[in-house]
Amino acid sequence: MDKILFEQLKRVPLFSEISEEDLNLIYQKLEPVYFKKGSIIIREGDLGDCFYIIKSGSVRVETHPEDVEHPIILARLEEGDYFGEMALITGEPRSATVMAETDVEVWRLRKSEFDQLILKNPNITLTLTHMLTHRLIKTNKALQETEIQFLKKIHPRGNLKDFGLIRILNFAEQNALTGRIILKQDNKKAIFEYEKGQLLHLDYEDKQEDEALDELLNWKEGTFFIEPRLFDLDSHPLSENPGWSKEESHILNAIERYLLEKFSDLIQSAGSKNLQLALNRAQHKLRSIFDEIETINIQILPEIKIDLSQINKFSEKYILLFALLLNQILKNLSRDVIGLDFFEIRSNQPEIDEVLEQQQFYMLFEQSDDLV
Repeated sequence: MDKILFEQLKRVPLFSEISEEDLNLIYQKLEPVYFKKGSIIIREGDLGDCFYIIKSGSVRVETHPEDVEHPIILARLEEGDYFGEMALITGEPRSATVMAETDVEVWRLRKSEFDQLILKNPNITLTLTHMLTHRLIKTNKALQETEIQFLKKIHPRGNLKDFGLIRILNFAEQNALTGRIILKQDNKKAIFEYEKGQLLHLDYEDKQEDEALDELLNWKEGTFFIEPRLFDLDSHPLSENPGWSKEESHILNAIERYLLEKFSDLIQSAGSKNLQLALNRAQHKLRSIFDEIETINIQILPEIKIDLSQINKFSEKYILLFALLLNQILKNLSRDVIGLDFFEIRSNQPEIDEVLEQQQFYMLFEQSDDLV
């Protein structure tokens, strides 16, 4: 037995509570594999089917979000480190890509071998279940802490030394901020005015903007506060179509005002950029079910816009479509934002709430999980 490898296996959290006798069974299923420098060992999005322990060499763990130009490096792992262990339990798609930065030798455990092993040894299954329960609790706590930081991004305030002005300005641009960024240092104050992510004006001691920005970029100390300007629901022009009856116009305008209200609320909880991504995913999923979705024009960035004027023949199917669309948006957002289970689905405007109730919108929303 390779005692070093056995000790490395014991340090993997997934196996930390398994008896040495059962751990030895897992050890016997490990196989050596070699990868040349530059090889992709696992690819983001592929189904998880193996777990690895690095015997020699180093690897890079990276992810490539769809809205980011370059990959984000999450970690570099070396001899004795491991990756891919949750694939043995879930088999879900990989959440990151792992690439060999040097020639790499690893020990590999296939999920198929592991599955056979736990079928024959129920003690391993019980131990893993106990471990995963504790791990889930820790993960939830970590998500809560992450959400606290996430919420700080939506209405950020803090110290410049913790973030840096460039990062703060990038946040304003990426989230299509309409509002102000306020910087303070001692008795000095600077105000950045933004409209849809574009800097309109920088007010700082009557200086020219270029001169002011050069000085502010050198600030290492100070505080900042991002102050979004709330969306004015009444300023949004409602959709019109000459072919609509008075009743159709009443219903569709109520739905439009409702969506404006809810999207505005969600921006305060999740940010414009996240909401746009959630909307894109929801529309993509529902496109295969509803041809009608092509007549609905909705965007979040750089500002909320809803245009339903292309709907020529209104039917109850549209009510179902809107209910499913909002349901899918909330599902997509809930992956990253804690607390959306308590999101208030009803309108805070009684006249809109009454129309949606009559159209059975809320009932359809509640039944959405059974319909998609």
